[in-house]
Amino acid sequence: MIYFDSSALVKKYVREAGSEKVFDLVVRAGMPVTAKLAYPEILAGLGRKRREKGIGEKDFKAAVETFESDWAAFLVIEFQDELLPVIKQFSLQYALKGADLVHLASAVWLKRASREKIQFVASDLQLLKAAKSEKIEVVNPED
Repeated sequence: MIYFDSSALVKKYVREAGSEKVFDLVVRAGMPVTAKLAYPEILAGLGRKRREKGIGEKDFKAAVETFESDWAAFLVIEFQDELLPVIKQFSLQYALKGADLVHLASAVWLKRASREKIQFVASDLQLLKAAKSEKIEVVNPED
């Protein structure tokens, strides 16, 4: 299973460093995995790119449309109460932002629940380091 943090997943919708690798990983995954939190994070990221003139209006609309179409194909980890103790534990262990704690806890929960190998795809170096500490294989699409 391949879990995508928003910092990596957004690269599927906006051309930037690592986009090709993300495309390949999404195809290989078949059913990419992410947290429900990725939905507002991706939309916010696309909106920021538009406001900062990183993408034009036409590309913004196409990216949002593609993302929303793709969303149905993702395995989405819901934000459940059972994630809260894991998030709390990770907040004490790692210097991560709140959203990153949710992504890390979701991936670790998935690994425990599925007992399958998980690849964790992100562009945030601190988050990748924390995932690696949790014995999850990490992929930085920008490498």
